[in-house]
Formats: sequence, structure tokens, C-alpha cells
Amino acid sequence: MSDMKGVTIIQDETSKKRYVQIDMDLIMRDREAVEDYLDSILIDARREEPSVPLEDFEKRLKNAQRK
Repeated sequence: MSDMKGVTIIQDETSKKRYVQIDMDLIMRDREAVEDYLDSILIDARREEPSVPLEDFEKRLKNAQRK
């Protein structure tokens, strides 16, 4: 993941990536690019999480809609 000018990732005292600081001018200029960059940050953070089979996800979604 490459850096984006106007977006700063801030780490906590344990060096864990914790906060994102975004220049408001950047959001006004190119909101879609900022959203794409934030999506890539989330994807990178969740890379080691186990995947969920599509069938299981669909079952959970249907159950949630019934409630």
C-alpha cells in the first residue's frame, strides 16, 4: 500500500496503526480516491482474518433480515 498525500496514519504507543488523519481539502477534491485508499487500509488490516464461505454469509444475511 502506497502513501497518499494528505492522509496520515497515526500509531499508538505500541506502534499499532490506530488513527487516520485526513486533510479536508483532499476529501473535497477527490473523495472517491480517499475512499479507495481507506478501503485498501481496511483490506490490509484484515488480511490475516479467516474467510467466510459465501453460503455461510448468505445464511447469516437471511437470518439477520428476518429479525
